[in-house]
Amino acid sequence: MKKSTRLSFIFAIALGAFALIGGTGLTVSSAWLITMASAHPPILILGVSIVLVRFFGIFRSVARYGERVISHEAIFRKLTGLRVQLFGAFATRLNDGDHSISRQSKVVIDDVERAQEFHLRVTLPGISAALAGSVTVLLSVWIAPFLALYLLPPFFIFAILIPWAVKKFLDPIAVEIEERENLFSEEIAASSHAMVEAEIFGYRDYYQNSLTAAISTLRDLERRSFAISSALAFIVLATIGGTLTAVSVALMKQDEILPITISMSIFIILIGFEGYTSWFPSLFPAGKNRRAKESISVLAERTIESTSSRQMPEGSALIARDCEAHWSDKFLKPFSFEVNPGEILVIEGPSGVGKSTLAAALLGFAPYSGSIAIGGVEVGDIEDRYRFISGSLQSSHIFNTTLRENLKIANERATDEKLLEILTRLELRYIPLDEVLGEFGRALSGGEAKRLAVARALLSESPIVILDEPLEHLDHELALRIQLAIGELAAGRSLIVITHSPWLQYSRKLTLARE
Repeated sequence: MKKSTRLSFIFAIALGAFALIGGTGLTVSSAWLITMASAHPPILILGVSIVLVRFFGIFRSVARYGERVISHEAIFRKLTGLRVQLFGAFATRLNDGDHSISRQSKVVIDDVERAQEFHLRVTLPGISAALAGSVTVLLSVWIAPFLALYLLPPFFIFAILIPWAVKKFLDPIAVEIEERENLFSEEIAASSHAMVEAEIFGYRDYYQNSLTAAISTLRDLERRSFAISSALAFIVLATIGGTLTAVSVALMKQDEILPITISMSIFIILIGFEGYTSWFPSLFPAGKNRRAKESISVLAERTIESTSSRQMPEGSALIARDCEAHWSDKFLKPFSFEVNPGEILVIEGPSGVGKSTLAAALLGFAPYSGSIAIGGVEVGDIEDRYRFISGSLQSSHIFNTTLRENLKIANERATDEKLLEILTRLELRYIPLDEVLGEFGRALSGGEAKRLAVARALLSESPIVILDEPLEHLDHELALRIQLAIGELAAGRSLIVITHSPWLQYSRKLTLARE
């Protein structure tokens, strides 16, 4: 956290405490005014008390408003920088072979929002309540020294015991609920995609029973959380009520105690816990937010140690040495190759040998052992890889937008004339540029989606292009024409074609095999 942001946050905490202290002052001065008015004191005394009431009322409102403005501004400023840092760390983790993309995206998006909520709803009001509570205890000593004996135990319960119980008992349940919710979402997605086949082959009940079990588990966890929260809330109310009763009894036993002392003592008990009673509703369900704060802190600590690829020499060869691409266990025999600008390397092998895994490794997304380097720099260490290497995977994503936008993702400067030229070469010219392709490109056939992915890769300006099964779903005659077009469109660049189909023109060939 930058120094300016830290100072703003500290100032916001102070204002939050001042708002609570102002509330205490308002209540105590009001009690003093009401009690003194019944004794018909001089008008000057009443005037002073009225001024105090108005002062604390205005002071409380101003402090609360200032706390809201400054705290939100400080948190937003901090989290703006954090988002940038997290996206950098996110890219680094992808380079390191961490491919839990949906979970990482959730960290960057959802968890940052939850961390913001944690700071605003838990951290700031908790510290403010502790500061205001300390001032209340000191004020009670001024009103009647014996009050401190009755206020210290409740503040210990509220400031230490209740937060400990929340972290000990409620946070694990909140974390488990979140994990179960994630699994439930995945099960819903899986059942949605498989429902047609489930209906056809008669195992729809399997998905329904699975979802029912997941809902039942979530319901049980929510009930446990509610039961513990209710118990803690009861402890809070019982503590306040017990303290108020004990103080009232103690006041009645005091000899020659002034009415003003009685009223101020009762009111300070009622208002002294305001900071905590308004904090606990946000503290009880804060387990997810606390976990989000911790998870993004861990991710943010990872520094980006990527090499600046802008210092790499242009026209560098892609060289692999004793390489083994893998997701978990190694299964490929080590391989080596070199492909220079203007050359075509064909990588082939039987189905299931790991060709797509190799494609992902060459693009920097899958882990590998050995070396895959461009200009002496490992692919996984290049921050802006898109400037040097691009391609299409076996199952490339088609975005739910127009054909034009799907293509310009690779090159935003590409004109419509350029787009139409490459579409013509790949025999997709009949699809209008403004046509929306639908979710996951459902409006396209398998062959059309494959050629669109190839067109997107070829539109990029990177000197190295990797195409995974570019002829898939194409009939023999069309495959021959597309093969020729790809060779001409990639002329002068390093082209790596991973395929199980025959490729007629190439500079060298590599056959993959399992160990």
